[in-house]
Amino acid sequence: MAKTKIQALKLKVRIPKLILDVRGADPRLLEELLPALENLDARVRVLGTGLKTLSHTFSLEEALEEAHLWVFLGDKLPKDFEMIVERGIVPVMKEGLHHDAENYNPVEEHGNAFLFHELSAWQVYGSIVRAVENFAFSYDWENLRSQGRCLMERA
Repeated sequence: MAKTKIQALKLKVRIPKLILDVRGADPRLLEELLPALENLDARVRVLGTGLKTLSHTFSLEEALEEAHLWVFLGDKLPKDFEMIVERGIVPVMKEGLHHDAENYNPVEEHGNAFLFHELSAWQVYGSIVRAVENFAFSYDWENLRSQGRCLMERA
């Protein structure tokens, strides 16, 4: 039997940083979403009030510096939306909040956001999971970030 050498694989683990923007969100939605978020393979921080069990960002500037994903849980976009996409942060939001937002399709490598149909815990969580899974593919993620920046040009 031949001896095989086992080489240690050097894997770079990328953990996405997710900002949960709860400004204007329904507190019931937040409570329903909380158990799922605690088991997500991402670092979740909250911007706004309504959740006490997840860590909060100290400011909008801090959130902008660290975020890879920005989850909008309100029923309208905040005034700082353009600043968010300008930084290459990928939005996760309800369909129809931005007229040019297209749900990302990884097969066609096309789209500029991760969209959900309604503000329900399952819909939101499903879109977050898709975004976190796609974050693992750095080349595709950079393309998605570039496509997302077009949202600021037509906001």
